[in-house]
Amino acid sequence: MAHFNERLILTILRWTARIVGIALLILIATFAVGEGVPNPLAMSVRENLLTLGILTMLVGQLLAWKWEGLGGLLIVGGFALFAIVNHGVSFNIVFGPWLATGLMYLICWWRSPIRQINDKT
Repeated sequence: MAHFNERLILTILRWTARIVGIALLILIATFAVGEGVPNPLAMSVRENLLTLGILTMLVGQLLAWKWEGLGGLLIVGGFALFAIVNHGVSFNIVFGPWLATGLMYLICWWRSPIRQINDKT
């Protein structure tokens, strides 16, 4: 049977999610600076919901550094909101990695030894 170090795998997943998350934050910040922050009063309900989905994913990326479970849920939830309102999502260079980081954070949280110890008490 192959032996693997789960702790090492979780560390690699965690840092991959963090690095990709930083790149996504920089990408979105670049768009926001270049185009300006949108005015919610001038946008349709659909556009506001899409923006809410993106903002939820951004907040999730930030919170996941400290709270992987909460951050991962926000990322996946924001992604789901965006996909529902947008009638689907193409897994391009932005949305594929965004969903992947949310799932990686959730895996790290689920397999975290600290969470497993807290669940046993």
